[in-house]
Amino acid sequence: MTETLTSPETTNAVSRETSQAPEAAGDWRDAIAEPELRQVAEKFISPRDVVKSYAALQSRLGRSIVKPGAEASAEELAAYHRQLGVPDSPAGYDLSLPESLPEQLRPDAAGEALQHDFVAAMHEAGASNEVVQKALDWYYGTLDQSVAQKEQANADQRAETEASLRRDWGADHERNLNFAQRAVRDFGDEDFVSLLETREIDGVKLGDHPSFVRAFATIGRRMGEDLPLSGEPERGQAGLQTRIDSLHALQDSDPRRYASDAVQRELQDLYGRLYGNEPIVGDEGRRL
Repeated sequence: MTETLTSPETTNAVSRETSQAPEAAGDWRDAIAEPELRQVAEKFISPRDVVKSYAALQSRLGRSIVKPGAEASAEELAAYHRQLGVPDSPAGYDLSLPESLPEQLRPDAAGEALQHDFVAAMHEAGASNEVVQKALDWYYGTLDQSVAQKEQANADQRAETEASLRRDWGADHERNLNFAQRAVRDFGDEDFVSLLETREIDGVKLGDHPSFVRAFATIGRRMGEDLPLSGEPERGQAGLQTRIDSLHALQDSDPRRYASDAVQRELQDLYGRLYGNEPIVGDEGRRL
């Protein structure tokens, strides 16, 4: 009889193969009667794989943050918030404004008070430092963009106003602007100038509004020409008539400008100053 000799290494290898092949001694899942558990067990090759999966799950749960339930104590909630990175009080947030934020957009006393209330509300809601900082970055970024858009809109409006006045005034554009500026300087103070730069009508600064500019140009022109308001023949009426004649000459040289509202308003003003605006009353009360 021939004996088969087996080395220790061969014996160990066979043992390992046997332990990794559960089907050789029957399916290990046969002992699981519950259908739900049997369905889960089908995902694993061997009990060893089940143990590995359970160990990985335990590790993940150890690193997980579980939100406390409705009945959680104040201590449990505080511990949960600390895990999220929420400071113990609103003062504990480490927040900063964007470095590129213009000086005029940085919060004043009222703005700082509003920001303090916002941070307190975020702390009560359990927001982390990262979340609150992100919210502030978004707000100030949007505010900066909004201001830039508004400044661009104002610049566009000023350009449109100037273009409109140039179309109406033609060669007299600079002269009329000087009249308007003189009237503003003579009749207004610093508060008035500030008003022109801050108050708006339909989104247009008052100082840029065409109607305002035209009105003050008329005031300044009257101040500059120093002409009488009555129809009596006095010094200066020749200047009025000369201006009237030059405007009427536009009928041939520039009909479009002559028909403009600005020229027609100026003609009406000049005629009123030259001949008077009140109708003549006759002996019997008739208006001639």
